[in-house]
Amino acid sequence: MAARRLSSFSNHLVSTCRCDYNRICLSYVSQSFRSISGASSSPYFTITSPYQKFQGSASNNSYCSHFSSDATIGRGKKQTIAHRKVGRRYNPSNTQKNSSTMRQNHRNHRNNDHKQHRTPFHSMRLTNESAARETTLLFTHLQNDSSQRNITKNQTSWRDRATLLAAEQALEFWAHRNNNQQGNNHRQQNNRNEQSHQLERDAQTALELFTSLHHFHIQEAKLSNGVSVLTNGMYSHVIDALSKSPKLEHVREADRLLRQFISLHVAENSALTCETNDGVLQSMLQELGLPLHKNYDDGDEQPTILQIPSAISWNYKDKHHFPNQIRITGVMRGQVRQKCPEEAESLLHLMIKLASTSQRNQFQPNEIGYATVIDGYSRICDGENAERLLQLMKGRFGGDTNNGANVVAYNAAISAWARSASRTEGNASKSRYAAEKAEQLLREMWSLELEKDDRVSNLILPDVVSYSSVISAYASCLDRPFGLKRAEELLSELEGLAEKECNQSTIDLNQHQNHASKPSGGGRHPDGFQLNSTVYNALLQAYANAGDTSSAEKLLDRMISLHSRSLKEGGGGPFKKVRPNTRTFNVVLNTWAKSGTREAGAKANELLLKMEDMSAAYRDRINQPDIITYNTVLAAWSKSAGYGLTPSNAKEIVGEEAAYKALELLDRIENQSYRIKPDRISYSTTIAAFANAAQTCESGNLMAQKADALLSRMRDRIGAEPDDYSFNGVLLAWSRTSGGLSSARHCESILRSMRNPTHVSWSTVINAYAHAGGALEAAGLLKEMEDRAIESTVEKQRSSLPIVVYNNVIHAWSRSADQDASNFAEAILNRLESGSSSLSLPKPDVISYRSVLNSLEHTKDPDKAARAKSILDRFIASFPAESGISTIDTQMKDNIQGAYNSVLAACAYTPSNAGDQARNNAARILVETLRDLNNSKVDATLGPNQESFSIFLQGCTHLFQPGSSDRSILMRSALQECCEKGFLTAKIWDKFCNASSDEDVQSFLSGIEKGDGSFATLPSGWKRNASP
Repeated sequence: MAARRLSSFSNHLVSTCRCDYNRICLSYVSQSFRSISGASSSPYFTITSPYQKFQGSASNNSYCSHFSSDATIGRGKKQTIAHRKVGRRYNPSNTQKNSSTMRQNHRNHRNNDHKQHRTPFHSMRLTNESAARETTLLFTHLQNDSSQRNITKNQTSWRDRATLLAAEQALEFWAHRNNNQQGNNHRQQNNRNEQSHQLERDAQTALELFTSLHHFHIQEAKLSNGVSVLTNGMYSHVIDALSKSPKLEHVREADRLLRQFISLHVAENSALTCETNDGVLQSMLQELGLPLHKNYDDGDEQPTILQIPSAISWNYKDKHHFPNQIRITGVMRGQVRQKCPEEAESLLHLMIKLASTSQRNQFQPNEIGYATVIDGYSRICDGENAERLLQLMKGRFGGDTNNGANVVAYNAAISAWARSASRTEGNASKSRYAAEKAEQLLREMWSLELEKDDRVSNLILPDVVSYSSVISAYASCLDRPFGLKRAEELLSELEGLAEKECNQSTIDLNQHQNHASKPSGGGRHPDGFQLNSTVYNALLQAYANAGDTSSAEKLLDRMISLHSRSLKEGGGGPFKKVRPNTRTFNVVLNTWAKSGTREAGAKANELLLKMEDMSAAYRDRINQPDIITYNTVLAAWSKSAGYGLTPSNAKEIVGEEAAYKALELLDRIENQSYRIKPDRISYSTTIAAFANAAQTCESGNLMAQKADALLSRMRDRIGAEPDDYSFNGVLLAWSRTSGGLSSARHCESILRSMRNPTHVSWSTVINAYAHAGGALEAAGLLKEMEDRAIESTVEKQRSSLPIVVYNNVIHAWSRSADQDASNFAEAILNRLESGSSSLSLPKPDVISYRSVLNSLEHTKDPDKAARAKSILDRFIASFPAESGISTIDTQMKDNIQGAYNSVLAACAYTPSNAGDQARNNAARILVETLRDLNNSKVDATLGPNQESFSIFLQGCTHLFQPGSSDRSILMRSALQECCEKGFLTAKIWDKFCNASSDEDVQSFLSGIEKGDGSFATLPSGWKRNASP
């Protein structure tokens, strides 16, 4: 009844007001889909067109329209009567009839109406998300209902043209939401993550709607009604929606549907032209690698979305909804964003094949298609394939191999080699090769010349992007001395080109650019060679990676000077864009922060003040200090706080003063109520400054209290809970104080207040107990950590206890005065070596062995020499047999040397009441250890050092009887070797003289010039390597 009233009202408007039916916006919304038997409740209803009475039944010959409300319909301006007639005659129920009718209508009306109305045709659009979502829910519900019962010819609600039109418009909305909601573009650009999630949700919704339409299309194909649900517009919109999604599965689904779309288009053109039969068509599709068509009957199983339908309806009214180079390039861009350039290249080759088999030019790949694939290989740092595609692009027209590429393609290939230079897995030669290949392409652009009108001009002229990529390649080259030098030379070359280009006359410059860009397809940057801050920032980042603070500051001053020169010239010239921006200052500030030097905080603060002065002078609200700037300066102050004052550097801002400077800067950030607010990193970095100062100043407890107070301040000022980094900084501050066990217990109380303490947190508290002499408490915390790991259901946590935790407990026992401390330390080492059935334990490292050996040095165990020698042998056995000078670094050599010295000390300090057998065994081990140190199997460069000889002489004095020949021979031979190596000190000489007779001393000095036997008169060569 309601439908009849609406139809009557529509007829009245059309007859009296001559109003197009498509422009009638009906606000009535039906509460149920009563025109369809068995359909569920929906806000959509069928509106019968007033033209139905003239064109037959609504199910076959009517052009119906679907409306939901005034707000959901938008219509293009100046829609002509001819277009409306074409729309009414469009009937997707009969594909062949529709195709012929559309071609005839276009021929009849193209010359008349398009001449009168040159504005393009604008179809109606769903501009409201709720309408598009309701349409999607309608079809998904219909699919669920149809899947639960058999489909008959009477239950075909999806045949309604108005409903299908709404479905196509809903797909278009999900594909082009940003175009329909222009008011939200600025907000979406400010939040890229939200925009990315929205694109993914829209693509999934479009895919679900298309899946339902595909289901109905196959059902109609089984019924053989000649009804086509799917249209070319539906395919176009779902492909566009999927290709924009940040999800890889969506992009690959877009690729599959695109190949279906192309296959259907090839079949449609073949049927219209009657050029090929079915067999030839199938062979053609197979040769092109496209999916083959299939006719479905009632006996077939329900196909999936991946299966291609036998045919779809084609609406020739809108030429944009066809498979062409634009739509294919869109899918290629999606594949490139997903770092799948191989798939994008596959589509490129498909376009080339289609262009060779088609008389039209719609599939011919253009410069954008080639450049897209090259950019894809650039994103995965594959310079080889990027250059291969560039060569393919150069020869795409045949004949002259240099006329097919453009500046954009060359820049993309150069960028690929530039990115490869920084990702060569530590191989300096490969990194240098990639940088040189990037420069080779740059020189190739200069070498392409064209003679025309008695002039020689560049066919493809490089621009600032070309040079910037090559400079970045050399700046990131792992061969740093060579790379930095070459990057500086290229920057100077670019500055000269910019000045030369600026000095040329405007007419000559425009002619030069026209000759360069038109034959190559354009693409040159509009700034030409004009420099910008990005070029300099690449070299600044290289200085930061190399830790070259001096060069970084010089380049920054050079940028400021060039910008000042531009201002003096009226704000123009080749350097008008070379003003240092926020990133420029942040890179230089980070260089100082990473340097970790004493003056890092002061230098970084000077740069911050300079940056603020420039921003205020130029009234620039964009290139102002941001929160990264302030946090970097805080990090620099934190590094300076780790240094103590010395008499020679009394004016430096280090230690406690540097920590207070960091707190002062934090106060400044908090008081900037209009622009910048501190974040967790700001507070955590300030806490780290006080933690570093706690170990360098006398008021360590005060520094820890300041760090502790910042946790509450963080909660009050920014309303954020401290993270693990913040808590660990406070724990570190308390662990470095001289408060003893009270400070260590306060650390433990903070640990208990944390929700999810990390291994670093536990290790810091254990280390606090180790320094305070609380070995038993440290061992208890280790036991608690192991129990938690065993009870944990997460396998990663079960096997992730780090070795540093065990080393801290061993270190705690090595500092303990407990008589059994060495036994507890050795027991932990034995557990680490043997492993545990209930817990995955880490393997002991050099710190583990050295800490246990240190615990044995001063213990009163009579057998400690034998125990120490056993641990040393196990430590040496842990090294692979092939290790040598090339595999052992300097730090490891020092640790190995220290391990030998610990064994010598354990022998030298064997208790006097140990008994003759234990003392004799210690004497034997003492001599064997010094001999093994001279003949090390781990590294041939190892040998006794100054400490080794001092301990050995002490051991000989303690373990051998005075006046014995063994004692005299061993001490004389050890002192002889010590003098040859240049390690003789006054302490070693005194030990020898005190333990030897006068005859032995004079006998040792018999080979040198006469003297009084004092250390000062001994040859300087004996002392050349000794440290004071």
